Amino acid sequence: MDTEYLKKDDFISVPAGAHITFHGIDWDESKKSGNINAGGSLRYNTISTATTRAHTHEFAEFFLVINGCIRHIINGEIQNLETGSLVFVRPSDVHRFEKMGEHSCELINVAFKLEFLLELSEYLGNDYFMRRYTGPVVSPVFQLSIDQTEKLSNELIRMNTLQKTAKDLARLKVKILLARVFSKYFLEKDNFQDTDNKPEWFEKICQSVRDENNLKKGLEYMKEKAPCTQEHLCKCFRKYLDKTPTEYITEMRIKRAAQKLVETDKKILAIALNLGFQSQSYFYKMFKKYYSVSPGKYRKISRRNEIPV
Repeated sequence: MDTEYLKKDDFISVPAGAHITFHGIDWDESKKSGNINAGGSLRYNTISTATTRAHTHEFAEFFLVINGCIRHIINGEIQNLETGSLVFVRPSDVHRFEKMGEHSCELINVAFKLEFLLELSEYLGNDYFMRRYTGPVVSPVFQLSIDQTEKLSNELIRMNTLQKTAKDLARLKVKILLARVFSKYFLEKDNFQDTDNKPEWFEKICQSVRDENNLKKGLEYMKEKAPCTQEHLCKCFRKYLDKTPTEYITEMRIKRAAQKLVETDKKILAIALNLGFQSQSYFYKMFKKYYSVSPGKYRKISRRNEIPV
């Protein structure tokens, strides 16, 4: 597979020095390519391919998986990523994305000038975080909680808007954001995600529980399939995903509900019950927590914003 080389000036032309893009990756080759208007200049793009092109670049970037999961192939190694995965890619890294199971994915990508990090390193008088960033063979990965993921993604959305309305302020805030993100995740050894040591049974459970029948069974399904006590199962979820099994199940149920609200005309209560929610009020409460709007409004907004290409 040929590797495409991306030049800095082609991707980071904005005065703020960072290019923020939002991508929805759909692996259904029968679908037409398109996008959803998320307000202003933000677009969620649908990519109708089985794999993206391998590429490298002369700029740095990081991306955050905000929904679904995806396989990241970088420097010949495989990273299986899910919601909350924060990945740092270095200049000269060769990478691409592949389909992971039957899942789609949404992610935010931030491309920025490497000079920003060099300036920060010089200001601090220490290149420790730069060595942590550039040293690994594959790109460093960190796992964020749901709240952390939402907070960072919302900040990036605001930053993208600011770049078009207050360029000088945006440049300053981009530098502050990068300094904060890199210092937060690269100054402490314990922050690195231990992706290689997840037990095989744990990964299988996380994947199989996404099946709608298993998702409806919820925690009982996990307890039945896990080769350990419930206490140890909870410890594994805390260690590898920074959440409890129940939080993980609720997250998967809400995201599946959001998908069904857009793709089907089923009644909202029926969707909730079929996914294992016992209380309509609890379903509404949790849905609003994840998407900031009611299920009915989410369905209306999502369908209204579909824009064909």
